[in-house]
Amino acid sequence: MPPYAGYVLDRPGRRNTIDEAMLAAIDRALTAAESSSDNRVFVISAAGEDFCAGMDLDTAPPAGPVVGELPYWKLLRRLTTSPLVTVSVVDGAATAGGVGLAAACDVVLAGRDARFRLTETLLGLVPAMALPFVARRTGEQRAFNAALLADDIDAEAALGLGLVDRVGASGQELLRPLLVGLRRVQRETVAALKNYRNTAFGWRDDLGTVAGQAFLDRMDSDLVRTMVKAVAS
Repeated sequence: MPPYAGYVLDRPGRRNTIDEAMLAAIDRALTAAESSSDNRVFVISAAGEDFCAGMDLDTAPPAGPVVGELPYWKLLRRLTTSPLVTVSVVDGAATAGGVGLAAACDVVLAGRDARFRLTETLLGLVPAMALPFVARRTGEQRAFNAALLADDIDAEAALGLGLVDRVGASGQELLRPLLVGLRRVQRETVAALKNYRNTAFGWRDDLGTVAGQAFLDRMDSDLVRTMVKAVAS
């Protein structure tokens, strides 16, 4: 079994919502994992009933022109380019940006209680930064429908869509067999394969900035601010 490192989303009282501190912590953990030549895999898992409920909108960036890429996009993009195999273990609800966080990983392991739902449109928002990572797995139209209809997708349905790679009694139970299987693949080979994939199927260079702007433009809407405030209260 190859050596691995990871990060546990540990804000169960906040449904493991994402804020800048969490994004920075995951980024630091990934940097530390990459710095050890022994590590081959980086695992994101979660404490509590939720995998991740998306962005903590109370701490969302202010509306206005985007300069460069927002931290959420940077982390998701990094998960797709890391020389390590990135794995998300989903044993609860992945909602909104939490779906993007799971989908950005190379392998998604889901337990029977896992659920996936892009809920942004219900608040008048657009899942602009998560959607490309979801569509990379499911295809454009299926990702669009998931965002438009805000369907609640269970683990088996997510497997059929390509949003999940393996389903079992729990995501944690699936992790060890995956790690055993990955022992045959060298880190340098993983890096080469991921580099080639990003070259062959890459996105426009400014997509991260465009995605961030699309998200913040909706956050600047009076209707959205009213709906977000209502949900928060």
